[in-house]
Amino acid sequence: MIELQRIGVQFTGRDILKEVTVTFMPGEIIGLVAPNGTGKSTLMNVIMNYINPSSGKVILNQELQYTTKKNEVKIRQLVSMMPDQSDLYNQISGKEHLKIYSSMWHSNPKLIDQTIKELGMESYIHKNTGTYSLGMRQRLCFAMQIVSDTQVMLMDEVMNGLDPTHVELISQILVKKKSEGKTVIVASHLLENLEKYADRIFFMKNGELIHVNDISPGFEEREITTLRIKELTDHLKEKISNEFPETNVKSLRNGSTLIDVRGYDSKKLGNVVEFLKVNEITEFSFGKVTLNDLYSMYYQEG
Repeated sequence: MIELQRIGVQFTGRDILKEVTVTFMPGEIIGLVAPNGTGKSTLMNVIMNYINPSSGKVILNQELQYTTKKNEVKIRQLVSMMPDQSDLYNQISGKEHLKIYSSMWHSNPKLIDQTIKELGMESYIHKNTGTYSLGMRQRLCFAMQIVSDTQVMLMDEVMNGLDPTHVELISQILVKKKSEGKTVIVASHLLENLEKYADRIFFMKNGELIHVNDISPGFEEREITTLRIKELTDHLKEKISNEFPETNVKSLRNGSTLIDVRGYDSKKLGNVVEFLKVNEITEFSFGKVTLNDLYSMYYQEG
């Protein structure tokens, strides 16, 4: 378990993180979502103690804090961050990188070959990393994180440069780490993918960490809450608002319009569908607000 208590970070008089208080539990995948420059990487660097916060503290397992060098050594055996591709040494092999990480975190060496197999890296793992493609380098960075086998794992844009097959493969491995009781914190712009496996998702804005359920109540319950209509004219939006005045109508940048039908019974849903048919609106579907929808609504309003 890792706790952040009233974390504040200021750069040049600006709040990058403002009074961030949250607890991340074992066996939980946390998603962090925000435009670049809004504090995701800063938050991870505070957890790793690469950045000293202006205020607040990080607590691991209810007792360990970055207050002494001895404590810092203990925490670093329990918390790791996925390396960046710029951290790789082009002159040595991928397997040597994995051996280094396994040795640094004193993990089980059997994890090395197991991870190589799981990620399908056998054909190139013995080659120098200078010969690797972007996707191969990214998979190696992820593999290095996995072989560290720490209690808390931080990953910033883990899916960068990966094809859909490997995005799905890494997603499955993240779920496996969750089942092993790891706390996995993932910052990602692949929202549709993140929504599939994250237990809790937070947006970051104005230095604050905001749970998506606070923005859209019931978001994580996977219930049908939304009617999605493509290319709705302003005139028809006004008609819908007049016909169903208690209904929230939201327009997205992609041209779609979302109508909140949370709590509607079958009769009222039927009335909405009948209205759409009368007005010759045929391209619509019922579902839930997606993470992409929520991102568009939340950040366009800013």
